[in-house]
Amino acid sequence: MKKNAKRMRGLAEIATVHYAREIHGCIVTRRAVRTKWQAVDFFGSDIVGKKSDGSHIYIQTTAGQYAAVTARRRKLEKIPWHPTDTVELLQLIQTIDPANARKKLWFFRVHCYKRLGTLYLRQWHTEEKAVPVPREWFKAWKELG
Repeated sequence: MKKNAKRMRGLAEIATVHYAREIHGCIVTRRAVRTKWQAVDFFGSDIVGKKSDGSHIYIQTTAGQYAAVTARRRKLEKIPWHPTDTVELLQLIQTIDPANARKKLWFFRVHCYKRLGTLYLRQWHTEEKAVPVPREWFKAWKELG
C-alpha cells in the first residue's frame, strides 16, 4: 500500500485544491512546493486556502493508511494555530465500486483539528461522513474567465 500512497500523493493534492474551493468556498488556493531535492509546505500543510471573509484554511493530505494520518496529526499539533484558522487533514481512500468491480471509487476521510471554546486549545475530530472525490477532481483546477 505504501507504493500506492506515494504514487497518489500528487493526485491527492490536486483533489484537495478542488475540495478547498468547492466544499469550503476558498477563492484563492496555493499548493506547497515539492521538488526532487526539497519540500516546502505551509506550516505542515500541503494546501492553504483563503476564503472571501479573509480567513485561512490549512489542509494536509495523505493517501497513506492510519500510521500516516497519525504522523501528520502530530506534526500539525506542534504548530501554534490562530483561533480563526481552520486546520484539516484529508485521507484519500480508494474502494471498489459495488456496481462495477473493475471501477474504483475515491473519497476523503476528513480529520478536523477543531478549537475547544474560545481558547487556543484544539482537539482532533473525524467527520462521520466521507466526502466523495469525483474523477474530475484529479485534474488541475482551472480558473474560469
